Amino acid sequence: MSDVIHHIDGSIWQVEIDRPERANALRRRTVHQIEAVLDSAEAAGSDAAREAGASTVGVLLTGGPRVFSAGADLSEMSGTIDDLGFDDELERLSRRLTLSPLPMVAAVEGACYGAAVDLAWACDAVVVSEEARLGLPSTSLGILYNPSSTARLHARLGSPTVRRLMVLQQQLAGRELPPSAATVVPSGTTVETAKSMLEVLSCDSAATAATKALLASLDRGEEFDPAEWQPEREALLASPDRLRALEARRAAIRGDQSECS
Repeated sequence: MSDVIHHIDGSIWQVEIDRPERANALRRRTVHQIEAVLDSAEAAGSDAAREAGASTVGVLLTGGPRVFSAGADLSEMSGTIDDLGFDDELERLSRRLTLSPLPMVAAVEGACYGAAVDLAWACDAVVVSEEARLGLPSTSLGILYNPSSTARLHARLGSPTVRRLMVLQQQLAGRELPPSAATVVPSGTTVETAKSMLEVLSCDSAATAATKALLASLDRGEEFDPAEWQPEREALLASPDRLRALEARRAAIRGDQSECS
């Protein structure tokens, strides 16, 4: 039985963690299966695929209606340094979500702990229910959480929130998160809200990937030098895809103006 199920709803690939017997806990197999779905979604969402008639514009990552994920499956943890292997694979997937050429939105209902918090906030946006429960039980388990993950959460959630979750070991409800950290909605409406964010998109995959890479660099607090990004910027400005998108936008504007006249 698969740990992950997915289906395509119009232009959106919905990826759902599906291990209800383990509260959707994450194991290496889960990580690999999510990566496999992303492979297919990104292939279907490439600019070449869209020109051939495909219309994939984004990915929605979710768990179930009652629990997003309990985090790492502790039954697969050895309690030794070998557990770094899971951390490395989780970080690879998190970076994949952050840098994917497709927009990524997570929809979080119910419990969202540990590694699951990392996955959700590696996405471009998070829609979380008011009653969702977030926890990062790293220090209570005697570990220093993956520094790369901690840096990303620090950038996305903010230092005060991460300190409450990690240092004070508090569990926070979705409604307690700062406004910049997530879109907070009533329980049972996260998936619908996340889909509404993605349905209106029409993005160039190369431009999206470059933009997400720049934002990730800023999130990590790396020294910013705009000159490093200039070659990619110029390449995108001169690309045939950019010219086609510009012409399509001009045609749409002309159409809107003719309807108003």
